Amino acid sequence: MKKNIFYMLLLTALTLVVGSCSDDDESESTEPIVETPAYLKPGTDVRPINWIAPDASLFELRMTLQVELGDTLAAFQSEQDLMCATIDGEVRAVTIPHKTGKTIYYPLFILDNRTGGTVSLHYYCDRLHRIYSITNWSNFTPSAAPTGKSGIYRPCFTNEY
Repeated sequence: MKKNIFYMLLLTALTLVVGSCSDDDESESTEPIVETPAYLKPGTDVRPINWIAPDASLFELRMTLQVELGDTLAAFQSEQDLMCATIDGEVRAVTIPHKTGKTIYYPLFILDNRTGGTVSLHYYCDRLHRIYSITNWSNFTPSAAPTGKSGIYRPCFTNEY
């Protein structure tokens, strides 16, 4: 009888020890915690109302480009986004996103009266409510290939962060 009680106590103790060593604890995660970079967190920028395409009749030259987002911002694109090109702080092109198949791109028709001006790009992301900019992105060159030398222009707006 003492043996039976001893074995029952031993079995109970063993059950308690095994239960306390279980790896089913949901409070601990084996997944690494990846923090979202600040530049991908929602901001407070509103859709720019002053990004208005200029009157093409006022300019002699046009630089035609097709641009895709070339960074992590591509995952946040929406139909409400805007891409803008400026020269000397003046808006020289504005476009909404266009889609062909699964490809989203921004056709830009940048206008100026002289070659060599510095083009800056600005992107408004509606889902993140943020404006991203690349100052001094390119020189205004009307003879530039619309899709760039190696395919398509893919500016990385997050390189600044």
